Amino acid sequence: MFKKWSLLTRLLAIYALIVFLVIPLSYVGFYKYYQSLAYRTLSESFRWEVTSLAERLDNAIAAADGLAVNTLANPSIENWMKETPDANTNNKVINVFNKMRLDLEIEPDSFNRISIIKENGTFLTFGSSYNREQVRKSIAGLSWFGELQAKPVLVVPPHRDDWDSKGKMVVSVIRSAVPGTIIEVQIPYSYLEAMLSQGTPNTTSKQVILYGDNNEILYPASPPQPASANEVTAENKLLHSGWRLVVTQPMDMLLTSVRKTGYWMAAIAGGLSLISLVLFFIFTSRTTRPLVQLSQAMARIPGDARTNEQLEKRFAGLDTKGTQNEIVHLYHAFTSMLQRMEESKRQAVEAHSRELQAQFIALQAQMNPHFLYNTLTLIGMLGMEEGNEEIPKITNGLVRMLRYVTYDSGELVFLQEEVDHTLHYIEIMKTRYREHLVVDVKLEGDLSSVRVPKLSVQPFVENCMKHGFVGKKYPWRIELRVSVKRAGWEVRVQDDGDGFRADYLEEFSRKRERVGRLGLHADEGGLGMLNTYNRLLHTFGDKLRFELSNNKAGGASVYMGCEGEQTDVQNIAG
Repeated sequence: MFKKWSLLTRLLAIYALIVFLVIPLSYVGFYKYYQSLAYRTLSESFRWEVTSLAERLDNAIAAADGLAVNTLANPSIENWMKETPDANTNNKVINVFNKMRLDLEIEPDSFNRISIIKENGTFLTFGSSYNREQVRKSIAGLSWFGELQAKPVLVVPPHRDDWDSKGKMVVSVIRSAVPGTIIEVQIPYSYLEAMLSQGTPNTTSKQVILYGDNNEILYPASPPQPASANEVTAENKLLHSGWRLVVTQPMDMLLTSVRKTGYWMAAIAGGLSLISLVLFFIFTSRTTRPLVQLSQAMARIPGDARTNEQLEKRFAGLDTKGTQNEIVHLYHAFTSMLQRMEESKRQAVEAHSRELQAQFIALQAQMNPHFLYNTLTLIGMLGMEEGNEEIPKITNGLVRMLRYVTYDSGELVFLQEEVDHTLHYIEIMKTRYREHLVVDVKLEGDLSSVRVPKLSVQPFVENCMKHGFVGKKYPWRIELRVSVKRAGWEVRVQDDGDGFRADYLEEFSRKRERVGRLGLHADEGGLGMLNTYNRLLHTFGDKLRFELSNNKAGGASVYMGCEGEQTDVQNIAG
């Protein structure tokens, strides 16, 4: 039943299947892929945010530790720790503290106080205000001296500043100096707290927890909510303190944008599917309407009686009436038309071949050769009687040229004969232009061992005289190089004239590409460059090498040749 459907019904059925089955399945697969890709991307972005926040916290602690290290390396401070300090040395060290803080570009908000503390109770501090008596009492109860014996640096979790009666919360970074002396750098806890609360966006949906060395919670102050299975968790460890930063976010919150995008994609896909189905129906109904008319018209293409009889027999054996498929009708009509086209093509090729042969014969028979020979001989004899030696020389060369063109021996001649014909033409031109024309001829190899189409060299030399020197002042120069070797033969004709125009080279290249498809084509009475190239190509085929170009120093150049030994050439003249 499906085979008997019309083209319109079949196309609508196929398209509806695609729209309502393939597209939804493709959308589901694409959405799943997009969801997994978006989840990986968002998860990586979320982990990157946590890593960035951990690095910022770690950098703040590292900056405080760097200030302590630079303090230990300062000679003035080192002397203060080894000697008994006085008021002058205290002021000098405080100035050093201030200068180091500025040189290290430490943010003011990230610095509370730096202090040098000795076990005997001597201390020196720079930064926030303090209570001297309260400091002395705090030093007596410090356990930092003993803890620093086990590790070089000590990071004290958030605690109250015992040196200040206000009890400000700080984080201390402590390093040991000379025996019995330590350096403490305090970071305001509010600075770290600001990072944790403002350093990540969407803080209402994210939970940030900072754990200490002993897994105690340093931030937030209130107990955090326990993590659930539908949350994404990222954890990062701070290198300088050993603390852990853990950030969690609900999965639903992370994929909110993905779901919204999916809803919009589904709505757009459904709307476009319905619209495309309506448009496809309108388009196909209008497109398939002329197919029946087209198939009928192609079936009635006129041909000869034999072809029409074959067409009727072909259709008589097929059940074309049992189907509504216009493509089937179109196929059979086109098959018949193709057969007629092949027959017409064969007839056209035969007619064109006969036309070429007639064209060549007509070229030979354009004049009465005996009348011309006798007339030219008479002119030469009259010249000799008058004592002019150039006249018989010219007429003798012209007679030889005419005999070469008109004698009936097929088109293929020896390359030596073609070169002799060209030299006769050159001698006539030199007699006319005398010292204004310089011709350099170089022949190499056995020219009688190669056969080429007649008039395959002389037309290019004649082209130099007719077109090459139109805009060139005397003297004119033509070079003719002919070489025959075991690897093949080659001929090069070049002048120092105006050269080929760019549009001519482009047109010639375009026409020569059509030669293989359209057959030979003569221009300018059959003696043009394209005609000569066509005859060479027909004779030598793929072995032919032919090129038109312009010399770098000016002038035109024509190169032709054939690779390999000459074994099988075609004579297009007969």
